[in-house]
Amino acid sequence: MTGKPTMRPVTFSGCFGWLHLPAGGQAATGLVLCNPFGNEALSVHRGWRDFAESVTVACGMPVLRFDYPGTGDSEGDEEDPERFRAWVDSIIAAAEYLRTATGVTRLALCGLRLGATLAVVAAEQLANVDSVILMAPVISGKRYIRELRMQHQSCLKALAGQDAMQSREEVPGVGALGFNLYADTLEQLGSIDLTERQRSPAPRVLLHDISVSESVDRLVQYYRGHGASADVQIFPEYDRFLLPDPTFCVPPRLAFDSVLEWLGSQRGTTAAPSVEILQPPADTRIDFAAGHEVPVVFGNGRYVGVICKPRNPNEHAPAVLIMNTAGVHRVGCARHSVLMARRLAAQGITSLRMDLGGVGDSLNHDDSPTIEAVYARHAVADAIAAVEWLIAARHPGIVMFGVCAGAYVSVHTTLKHPNVVGCMSINLPFFFWGAPTTNPRAPSQVYMRSVWNPHKWLLLLTGRSDLRRIAVSLIRRWYERSAVRRLLVDLERRDVRTSLVYGPLDAGLDELPKASYLGKFKNVTVTVLEQLDHSLYSRTARDVVSNYVEAFLHERTFLAGRANVPGHQSGRRDYRNEKAGWRTTSAPGARVARPD
Repeated sequence: MTGKPTMRPVTFSGCFGWLHLPAGGQAATGLVLCNPFGNEALSVHRGWRDFAESVTVACGMPVLRFDYPGTGDSEGDEEDPERFRAWVDSIIAAAEYLRTATGVTRLALCGLRLGATLAVVAAEQLANVDSVILMAPVISGKRYIRELRMQHQSCLKALAGQDAMQSREEVPGVGALGFNLYADTLEQLGSIDLTERQRSPAPRVLLHDISVSESVDRLVQYYRGHGASADVQIFPEYDRFLLPDPTFCVPPRLAFDSVLEWLGSQRGTTAAPSVEILQPPADTRIDFAAGHEVPVVFGNGRYVGVICKPRNPNEHAPAVLIMNTAGVHRVGCARHSVLMARRLAAQGITSLRMDLGGVGDSLNHDDSPTIEAVYARHAVADAIAAVEWLIAARHPGIVMFGVCAGAYVSVHTTLKHPNVVGCMSINLPFFFWGAPTTNPRAPSQVYMRSVWNPHKWLLLLTGRSDLRRIAVSLIRRWYERSAVRRLLVDLERRDVRTSLVYGPLDAGLDELPKASYLGKFKNVTVTVLEQLDHSLYSRTARDVVSNYVEAFLHERTFLAGRANVPGHQSGRRDYRNEKAGWRTTSAPGARVARPD
């Protein structure tokens, strides 16, 4: 045992998790953390980890946090049957694993949102559950399903605003932001009402919620009526913890501190301690049809990743390094990184999805407390550490892959490391971190149109328009365009196939030079995939990107003809210079590109 609290990747019953251990000796009680569902699990991941670390320090308890089957890094898919039952069973398995691994004799369960509901059902089937903490719990399954349906409709409207094709996608389930619950799970969940259970889940219950409500008060009274010690605390901080974009989520420090105090801490602080990441046990792995996955810790214990190994590896294939998307940990938006990695394994291709320092489960950079600072200061160096690890693991050729901020890291890592042999950039927002993003309406064009507008001249001559501001904007715009062109020339000279892929209305398209300039390159191509939304929330977008990645790798390594990759040409158009302007290769229903 080290002098620091530790965290170690573990697997059990097909689930991937993290075991957090205090620096001290044997504890009597251990805590199992139960995730919320879907995008909420992505949003709370980093704060959930901080909370687990704080429990080990403030309360001296071992903590296990994990992914349910079909979620995160665990085995299976969300479409698998009986998810509700499988998730409850996985909590029971997690409790048993924690008991066996640490020797605790008593258990506490802490669940957030749907995780709180699952914790209650699991606690009823476990022995020696001393305490249950329900944070913003889903009390009524039917009400939660209605909430998901409303989120689903809002999501469809947002996607329809990006591309009409998106709105026609039909998913046989209920959910939002790329995650869905299906018929049998909805049926089981719809039958749940925590106020109608047969008993209290534990002798001690703590309820947290965003505000005072009739349902919370009724649940507290219900538990007290069954002889439990039930407390309720109100914390509006949860609104900032459960934002749709994990990049901007803020952990509810006051709420976490109150839980620590309720659990018996005398310190009452959630300040993130110094923690050591340990190597996984030798038998730690997740199996799936085409191969298996193993968690890895590298970079002198700083970085965490999951390497996905095919059952039948192709010796000619490069390895794929999958980067974070902004504040989303290695599983990717809508779990795309996991699903794509396992799909690539079926093609014989190895991949590594890693967490940058300060994102997900890798250690923080001390001088980078925000996601913005992580990408601005350290992201490329972190990615290079992963490239070096893959080389040491006998993968001399690396293809970079990233979405949004991950695309930025992929492009710049491609420029810096000689072993990068390919780059797939999806919806790159800008080429230089910290540069002001361009207006989707193309500011330079707006200003040039203003030159021919008499009303604009009148504003200028009467002193009501700022000539200096206009001039500075045009100069900055010219400088940014020049810098982008130099970067593209550098990529071309690297002689590495680089594919810049965008959705049809993605703001990153405005960062590009004109097609007449892009047509000069043979190694750098720009492709618009008609079905893409920015974060790949739609299933169609995820499938189209995975098809394109497979085609890119097949073309790169001569593994097979492009025609052997299903759906490769679906909804695609390439930006290349010809006499007629854009060259278009589109599936039926794809929009035709406009010429310069």
